[in-house]
Amino acid sequence: MKILAIDQSYTSSGIVILEDGVMTHFELFKTDPSKDIFSRAWDAAIHMKSMAETYKPDHIIMEGLAFSKFGDATRDLAGLQFVMITILRFQEGYDVLVIPPNTVKKVATGKGNAKKEQLLECLPVDVKEQFVARGAKKTKGLYDLSDAYWIGKSGIIEIGNRKDVA
Repeated sequence: MKILAIDQSYTSSGIVILEDGVMTHFELFKTDPSKDIFSRAWDAAIHMKSMAETYKPDHIIMEGLAFSKFGDATRDLAGLQFVMITILRFQEGYDVLVIPPNTVKKVATGKGNAKKEQLLECLPVDVKEQFVARGAKKTKGLYDLSDAYWIGKSGIIEIGNRKDVA
């Protein structure tokens, strides 16, 4: 089973490909902050579409929105998620599964209310080493890649529990 896991963001989307649970590709995608929010959402969605076309995943997994958060940023992220899912699911026909943030945290750490630092600490050593070797730092995408990795792992578990997936 091939998974495209996405930690969606306007500033730095973490993207991880898992094949039979093993990470085979990862990258960060950043949108141009000089563009308006609608153009940035479109650019991110089109990039994810190209990732899907390149890697041909069986499932695409995204993290759901944190409903405990407030402010304009949450609205913008909801718009980004809507555009991505609309293109990937309805235009391209991919199975897109949205995993709640507390589920991702629980899979990674055993607790549903963990912080990003804790998710990073729980990464397998070889995975973290690969991220760091490519220049990811805590302030430059490391948390985004860590989140994408755990989103993918959470998706694998969720897919295994689904009755509608063969």
